[in-house]
Formats: sequence, C-alpha cells, structure tokens
Amino acid sequence: MLVLLRVFLPLSFFFFSTCNTTGQKEQCLCKFDLEFLHGKIKKTPSYKANKDSYKKAYKAILGEAKYIDNAYDCFLQLNKLLLSLNDNHSKVYGINKGATKELRDAVGGLEKFKQSKLYKLYPKITIDLDSLTDILALKSPADKEGIYTNKDKLKIGVRKNQEVYEAIVISSKNEIWSPGELIYTMIPYGNDYLLSVGGNSTSKRLIAYTERIEDGTFLTMGYQKDISKSNYTKSIHPDTTYLRKEISSDISYIKVGSFNSWYPTLSDAEDFYASLKNSLTKSNLIIDLRDNGGGGNRNSDILYKIMKDYLKKNNVYLITNHRTASNAEQFAYKLKENPNCITFGQRTNGSVTYEIVDKNYNLPCEKYLTVLTSKKHSKYSILESKGLDPDWILNMDNNWMVQVVDFINNQ
Repeated sequence: MLVLLRVFLPLSFFFFSTCNTTGQKEQCLCKFDLEFLHGKIKKTPSYKANKDSYKKAYKAILGEAKYIDNAYDCFLQLNKLLLSLNDNHSKVYGINKGATKELRDAVGGLEKFKQSKLYKLYPKITIDLDSLTDILALKSPADKEGIYTNKDKLKIGVRKNQEVYEAIVISSKNEIWSPGELIYTMIPYGNDYLLSVGGNSTSKRLIAYTERIEDGTFLTMGYQKDISKSNYTKSIHPDTTYLRKEISSDISYIKVGSFNSWYPTLSDAEDFYASLKNSLTKSNLIIDLRDNGGGGNRNSDILYKIMKDYLKKNNVYLITNHRTASNAEQFAYKLKENPNCITFGQRTNGSVTYEIVDKNYNLPCEKYLTVLTSKKHSKYSILESKGLDPDWILNMDNNWMVQVVDFINNQ
C-alpha cells in the first residue's frame, strides 16, 4: 500500500477507527494518547526488532508527557516516539484536514477555519524576524540553515535549535500562515534524514514525513534557497503516471510514477506493461522512478518479470530520487542485483522494510490518527533509514535525462 504521501499526504485513503473517549474530552492529556499508542506499538513487527531503543524512548517521553499542555508539542513527541522504531512508514497525523479546497470554496469557510483550534495551534516564535532573516541569509547553500521559499511564495527561515531544526514562517502570501509561526520541527536521525513534523503548507493539517535538505533544496517539499534554479530531481512528467518515449535509435524511456496495487491505477499499470511486452527492441532502456512513492507487488512484480527477461540481452538505466520510496525502493533494489542495471540520481527515501495493512487508529483525545505497520520484509532491512544509493549521483542543477543519455552514449 502506498505510504509515502504526495505533498504530501492527501491521506484520504486512511481508515479511521474509533476510540472510547468518555470522560476525557474536557481534560484529555497527552499521556492518554501516548499510552494508547504504546499499546498498539507493542503489537508491531518494528517494535519486536527495536525493543530496547523503543523502551528507552518511551520512558523518557512518558516522563515529559505530564508537562505537555499544547497539541503541537504532543504531536511532536508522539512522532518522536515512533522514530525510535526505525520504521519510516509509521507516523502520527492530524485528524482535522484543515483548509481543504472544499472548505476554501464554501461561503465563509476560510473565516470559520481561522477561528478553529487547528488554525491557532502552531507556536509563535518570539524573535525579531528581520534580525533572523539577516543572520540566515548569510548561510551557504550547503548549510541546512537559511532562507527558503516554495512555489506558493511561502518564505521560511530554518535555524538550528539545540538538536533540531526549526522552520519559521518569515513571510506569507498564504492566508492561513502568519509570520513567526513554527511550520516544521525537523529531527535529524542519521544519514542526513530528517523527521519533519508540522503543518501542510496549503491546509495547515498536521503532518509528519521524511525530509532531506541538499544543496539548498528540501527534497520532499521543494522549498529552495534560490527559486530561480531549476530542480531536476523532480519528475519531468508530474501529471502522467505511466509514459513511454523513444529517445534515440537505441534508447527507450519509460516513466513509472506509482506501484499502487489498487484499481483504477492497477488497471492502468497492467495496460501499460502489456504494451511493453515484445516491443522493447532497443538495447538501452531508461526507467524513471522519480516521485514513485511505492505501492505493492501486485503492480511492481509485473514490470519486474518483464525487466528480468529484457535484461538478459539489454541494459537498464534506473533513475531514483529522494521521493522514490517503499515498494519502489524494493523494486530498484531487486533490479540493481542484475549486472546490466545501473542506477542514477539520488539516494532513495529509506522507507522500505515495513508494510501497512490497515493498521490505523484514532488516538483517544480525537486530535490525531496513527498509521502503524503490521508486516516486515526482512530482505530490505539494510535500507531502512539509509536508502538505496545510486551508482551515479546526478547533479541537481543539470537536466537528469541529458546526463543519463550522455552516459549511455559515451559507453
């Protein structure tokens, strides 16, 4: 099941369960959510594999929970607890979807949202924003700290605060975010990965996801220090899931944007893969897995079988980025075992070992839902929180397709 979520997190596919909250609604404490979550976590395969580190984290966070008096800090600590499982599929999200398109389109919808607890939930940083901007503007492109802007003209300042990075809204043309609000808290957990906990930039929904900041760019959310620079890490055909092109007389190209194993996407995949059979006659094939957030073997195994046969006499050049995740990472790992397959791009997302099988729960205080895994793929444990490194790292500032085609032509 697809778990890495596009901007991420439409989250519309989650199944919400119900919890008994009688007597807790008026004085619902973070420890109630924490204890409930603890009971569910103990049934997961990632708990069994990381029991010692989890127990240590739970003891520390439980001690802090009694002092937590706001929803943002509670949300942060719940996700911090899950981080100890080394299971990047397991996350906590907000139940309230925030300022959705439907809400914005409704008469008075946005004004009503601005009176909600979610709108007012994010901490305000008491610091002079002009001074902060001056300091962060001096940071080098390679430094995680600095000033970043997204496509919606939301400008944030990233500063290090002890062991975490804080992303603070500097200026906003977005009606739901105000200068000084803390939009993300980002927790490093090795290999340059960050657990980013905060709000969706367009809806303010509470989200948590895996981020990396490289060369002045948020590789998941797309914030950049220099927005005039092209970002070639992203998919070049974002509105198309499956696509084939002929690059030259001896190079074919296919984009595979999802391994979603449910219909109608699966039927689209089946039709696309059927069109590949007996028609891949050129000696070189580029497979583009950029932004493929995964899915399941019902989808990816069809393509894998075709590729196993193709690779007997031909070459595959596989492109991955940070948003290549889950089942897409598994597919890339298996394909890379063939000597005629070479990988390009960026290290993948590192969310690959565990699988979600309808294990989602509303927490007792009715603010959050948790997504937990219930199946382990031990073969891929070496990739969890590490990702799959490419054979050739591609330059972010130059067209990735041009770089790969040049490599093929120079062989």
